[in-house]
Amino acid sequence: MDSMGRRRSSVRLLVGLLLLRFNWCLAVDGGGVAEVDGAFPLVVSTWPFREAVRAAWEVVSAGDGGGSAVDAVVAGCSACEVLRCDGTVGPGGSPDENGETTLDALIMNGATMEIGAVAAMRYVKDGIKAAKLVMEHSLHTLLVGEKATAFAISMGLPGPTNLSSPESLEKWANWRQNHCQPNFWKNVVPAGSCGPYRPINRVKALDSTKHEVEGSQGGICNGWFQSENLLEPINSHLKFIDRHNHDTISMAVIDKMGHIAVGTSTNGATFKIPGRVGDGPIPGSSSYGDDEVGACGASGDGDIMMRFLPCYQVVESMRRGMEPRDAAMDAISRIACKFPDFVGAVFAVNKKGVHAGACHGWTFQYSVRNSSMHDVEVITVYP
Repeated sequence: MDSMGRRRSSVRLLVGLLLLRFNWCLAVDGGGVAEVDGAFPLVVSTWPFREAVRAAWEVVSAGDGGGSAVDAVVAGCSACEVLRCDGTVGPGGSPDENGETTLDALIMNGATMEIGAVAAMRYVKDGIKAAKLVMEHSLHTLLVGEKATAFAISMGLPGPTNLSSPESLEKWANWRQNHCQPNFWKNVVPAGSCGPYRPINRVKALDSTKHEVEGSQGGICNGWFQSENLLEPINSHLKFIDRHNHDTISMAVIDKMGHIAVGTSTNGATFKIPGRVGDGPIPGSSSYGDDEVGACGASGDGDIMMRFLPCYQVVESMRRGMEPRDAAMDAISRIACKFPDFVGAVFAVNKKGVHAGACHGWTFQYSVRNSSMHDVEVITVYP
């Protein structure tokens, strides 16, 4: 090739790179499709957590190069922890059966596929920062319980700190006064009051079990034996799962370089059995991201959703060519086919900035900010 040919080839390569940098993309916006110029950077979060998205946006949009996607996720989730979004993120909310608040969090770098997470962490209020420390300063992915606490404090986070609040303790006291109902136990006696619990002897006839429980609980248990199926009592815990006791912030960020990061922070299910870990710190369940494909965030009944790794499913579906909306709907429908009473939702965003959501059992909202918007916009998704 002569020098003139090489120069022409170089010009074509430069033009191609510029077109990739200033690409046009589609933004799915609650049922409509709009063509948007310059989608990056981009921040997407579960629920109308506007302040969290603004905090992430401030980082990722700063200066000429902007901050990294990872730092933006930490800023956004930290804001929600400080604000105690819906009482289900950060300290001071969602007491367990003992009245204690514990934290779950996860962060994932979609460029390196590194992940850090903490679960059932006590006495440290900075869940997402602790998860980032696990990612940055260990070869592990997940640390749990008091050992996660010790690690976080040794890495410089403040603690030990009481994670309960007057509001969470009042909520717990009222629940105790209501005989610890509803709760997450099944197939146990006593059925209608606080523990300690013991398994139902399934060899006994239904009548003898009914007699045993009613004998110890009186009229409290009326209605528990309207069904012949001991595995599905009429007062199923599904009846008290909603946004305000099964909420999570899951956030995805695409920075100016096109790198992706995701993060999740939650204080778990209200009145959970102590030691319970939900989907929040589980990679591929609450969130997942890959620079090559896109990202996903989830919120809902984590005990059900984590069995399906819905965010991993979403990203892999997009990898195979599905649009974000189809990938989100597919992941949710897989769960609903097995558990038609579950409540949950996901958002999906591909590497071009196209985003969509899907939900089951409730109306879901997610928040978005990109370079074409003047402020955060909230998208509503209906089941």
